[in-house]
Amino acid sequence: MRRVATLTDSAIEVDGERMALAGHTLVLTARHPQNVEKAIGYLAVDPVAAFPGLGRKLPHYGKYSYLGFEGAEPVNMLKGQWQQTDSPLRLDVRAQAARLASGAGAQGGALPRLVPLSADPRKALAELPPTFSQKALIDHVAFLADPARQGRGPGSEGHQAAAQYIADRFKAYGLAPGGDNGTYLQSFSMPVGERRETRTVANVVGIIPGSKPGWKAQSVLVTAHYDHLGLGWPDVHKGDEGKVHPGADDNASGVAVMLELANTLARAEKPSRSIVFVAFTGEEAGLLGSTFYVEHAGAFPTGNVIGAINLDTVGRLGDQRLSVIGTGTASEWQHIFRGASFVTGVESRNIPEAMQSSDQMSFVRKGVPAVQIFTGAHGDYHRPGDTADKIDGPGLVKVATFVREGVTYLAERPEPLTNTIVPYGAAVTGPPSPTGRRVSFGTVPDFAFEGPGVRVGGLVDGSPAQKADIREGDVITALDGKPVANLQAFSAMLGTFAPGQAVKATIVRAGKEMTVAVTLAER
Repeated sequence: MRRVATLTDSAIEVDGERMALAGHTLVLTARHPQNVEKAIGYLAVDPVAAFPGLGRKLPHYGKYSYLGFEGAEPVNMLKGQWQQTDSPLRLDVRAQAARLASGAGAQGGALPRLVPLSADPRKALAELPPTFSQKALIDHVAFLADPARQGRGPGSEGHQAAAQYIADRFKAYGLAPGGDNGTYLQSFSMPVGERRETRTVANVVGIIPGSKPGWKAQSVLVTAHYDHLGLGWPDVHKGDEGKVHPGADDNASGVAVMLELANTLARAEKPSRSIVFVAFTGEEAGLLGSTFYVEHAGAFPTGNVIGAINLDTVGRLGDQRLSVIGTGTASEWQHIFRGASFVTGVESRNIPEAMQSSDQMSFVRKGVPAVQIFTGAHGDYHRPGDTADKIDGPGLVKVATFVREGVTYLAERPEPLTNTIVPYGAAVTGPPSPTGRRVSFGTVPDFAFEGPGVRVGGLVDGSPAQKADIREGDVITALDGKPVANLQAFSAMLGTFAPGQAVKATIVRAGKEMTVAVTLAER
């Protein structure tokens, strides 16, 4: 597959394909002929305005030896490879394999160790200065999770202050308003509190308009919910009644990343598709804000959305992999986010199931491919201990850097995603009930576990599960003899029990099945 290239002052020609250099960008790479560990690259950019777009697109063309782009966007028009074994991303082991087959391997000719990508920690393709400000991210979380916001319960003064804060940031960053009557607020009514009093609340919507004719009416959605539990409603645990639930991780962290994505992308080259940023309320009460939005999306109805990326609980990354929930809603998601990991060095794991865990499900139910970005569950979930001082600042930068790759890809992708939502069937129907479960089991699930059953990723101190000697790594396969298919089934089954009730949990530990008695506590 050897190709011959001729480069002159005005054009390049490769196997009969000719591209003028004026008004075009040319990228050439090759291995050093005497040292395959080294490579050389040649880059010529015209016009200079193509640089930002080239920076976004080039990491997605890793397998090619030469590339040609046209214009300032830029649009790819030439690509190919030199001799197949010469690509810096390929390793030819045929010669060493032949030596082993002939017996020469006994003299030290061992094959190189090949490690699966998922098991091999990778560095970023390039070490670049951080695009996102850790201080700005932390400052957003600090404001939203400040005790003065009183947990951002819908209808409260703290909730209104949070909505106005987000709207002010959208305006300062130059986003166009996407709410009612030329504002950033999309208002609706919902019942709040134990008395279920009707209050007016609002989603907050900002838009970076698309620039490409025929595409700008389409959109990419970046979402996060800004509401939380206030003083406990609707999911207070026993003993936490009346205490401020700051919701720093859930979900001031997601709002912070969304805001800084909006800030950064608004200052970059205008996207081909519009990018719509929505801060939802009512998520904790059953996805009420996102459910309202999908029915009243205005200029960007769900039928024109190529995909949605929802940021919920992204503030405690630490040294774990970033989880992407719902990659089974489109066949391309897994490749998009693997590519994002290769480019940024932020390790991730794809979780195909469309769990009813957050606002992305409102879009999935409408047939829109959607995922949730998630850094993992912990014992402070829906408790007063979810405070701003526990947020991982460098981790927020990593999350923002990772998600930006997916957003910019969707904004420029020519074709729609391949929608694979139909096989989920009943799993994507109906919003979850915010008050359907009255009991606490006390396990933190491993969301990456695909079943059957639910694998324990951690335990809440003093919880029923811990008292019953359930341990991290155990897989819960049945409750009172009824099989547990997955996390959704587990949660639904717990909703049928009452506080104080003793339940027999069947678990698998180190390959051995056993049964333990768990006395459920009140939530």
